[in-house]
This record gives sequence, structure tokens and C-alpha cells, in this order.
Amino acid sequence: MVEAEYTKIMGLFESHLQVKKLSSPGTVRLYLHSIQMFFSFCDKFKQQLALPEQWEIGNVGVRELEAFLQHQMDIKQWQRSTLVTCVSGIKSFLEFLTESQQLPSNPIQHFKLPRDLTEIGQQRFDVKQIRKLFQHTPHNSLQGYQQRLLLELIYGLGMPLSKIVNIKSATPELDDGRVRFYFKHSRFRDYPFSPPALKVLKSYLKLIDSIEGHSTFWINQKAKILTSGQLQNLLNKYFEAHDLPAINANELRDLSVQHFSQGGADVRSLQALRQFKQLRRLQALSELNFSHLQSKFKQKHVRNTMFWEDE
Repeated sequence: MVEAEYTKIMGLFESHLQVKKLSSPGTVRLYLHSIQMFFSFCDKFKQQLALPEQWEIGNVGVRELEAFLQHQMDIKQWQRSTLVTCVSGIKSFLEFLTESQQLPSNPIQHFKLPRDLTEIGQQRFDVKQIRKLFQHTPHNSLQGYQQRLLLELIYGLGMPLSKIVNIKSATPELDDGRVRFYFKHSRFRDYPFSPPALKVLKSYLKLIDSIEGHSTFWINQKAKILTSGQLQNLLNKYFEAHDLPAINANELRDLSVQHFSQGGADVRSLQALRQFKQLRRLQALSELNFSHLQSKFKQKHVRNTMFWEDE
């Protein structure tokens, strides 16, 4: 992170806490120190965390927070009380950035420390739970189609929410089951779509075409453009409607890499899924035993239909 940007933002956050008188001076100092330690950790271990070289605050989420907390427990022997204060400070900082529209949403809004601290960093969802979400028939409504498409774009295609929100239009039924998406301020790109997802997309396009005044891909019933925060809320509601905890879009993307790697996807396919230029950035996202993943290079593929068959 750029030092000047960090200093400016932290100054604004400190002033915010002081003006609102939300916390005592001692708590404010602890909050600021917690945030500083968290960002220093992310900067030091950015390669292991698969963060960009010039990472920004919007790049961090639950995975990075859990890695930081685990590190502090291992190295500093932090206890629950210290962890609670630290999480509160980081969460309030990201909430401040969200409220001031410097972030589209708080990536750790729904994070809670588990009762058993040894569970920190463990997967909250398994493959079968996500598989069931794909098997559910979406509601024949604007929100129902949007939720199902978000699941396909984020988990199935590894597309970040910052890119999803910029989809302007789509052309289905290209050769080989591909869909062409057109983005704001950029060129189009083709993506593979499964037959069920293609059916949902076509139904959604037909529905939004019937809404008078619509001019882009993500809209509500009044043709108002949806923000990334509203798309994140749709994703949360979809998970909660199926008795699963809310999930941040970045966490869902990371989960797709972990699940596909466990299913035998080769590294090049995972690299394409997350659009990483360097293979080493996959190490923190795939599994602890990266050599085990490498040994499966040519065995299976992330788009192989066997992934969705019962074991």
C-alpha cells in the first residue's frame, strides 16, 4: 500500500472516532495499532497471501484477516480478548471506509471469531454445500436470476465483483457454449457457460429487456443501476435463504480455487480462473500441500463435468 495514502486514510479514521466519540482514547489507540499491524502483515506476506504487488485496502478480506490472527496467535500468543479488540478495530475501520464510499462494501462485515480459536482459517463451506446452490432452481424473478448469475460469475468463473458490476451487456449462445460479456470502459470477453447457467442468463436478459428505460446489465425493477454493494447484499441473501452464512464475494472466489484444486484442477486452469500472471500467487489459495496440486497438472480440468458428479 502507498504510504501517503495509508497515512491520509488513517488520519481521517482517527478524526472520525474522535469527533463521534465512539470510543475512549485508549481504545482508539488500540484500534489504530491493530490496523497498523494488520496492514504491515499484509505487506510483509503479500506474496504468500496472493495479494497484488501494489495491493490496496480493497484487496484484503476474511482470508487475510484470518491469516493475520493465526499468525498473531502463533507468534505473539494472543488470547481471545486481544483478538476481539483487534477484530473490532479492523472491522470499524473498514466500515468507516464503506460509509465514506471509499470501499463498495465491508469485506469482513460478517466475520465472527469462532468459539474454538483453532477453527480460524478453516473452510466455512464444503464442495457439497456449494454444489447444492447450483442445483437449486432459481426464482423466476429479477432477484432470483441475479443471485444465480452472481454465483456462476464469482464461483464458477472467478470473476471479481469490481468487474461484475461493470458488465454492460451479454450475448449468449456463441460457439462451444460461450457467452460474450461487454464491460464499461473496456472490450468484451468470452466466458464458458454451462447449459443451466445459459438458460438462466437468457431468461434474465429477456426479463430486463421488458423493463422500460433499462440501459445496462444490473438493474432493479425501476431500471435503476445496482451498485457493487447491492450485488453483495444479493449474494448474502442467496446464501442465507439456503441456511448458509453470508459470504463476501472475495471469499467466494478464493473458495472456488480451493474447491477446484481439491477436485483435481490443473494449475494452469486455476491460473486462468483467477487471472494470475504468476503461478506462485496460487499457493496461498489452493491448498497447504501445493506440490500435491502440481502433481495433478494433466489429470483433470476445472471445467471437467466430473467435478459435478457424485463421488
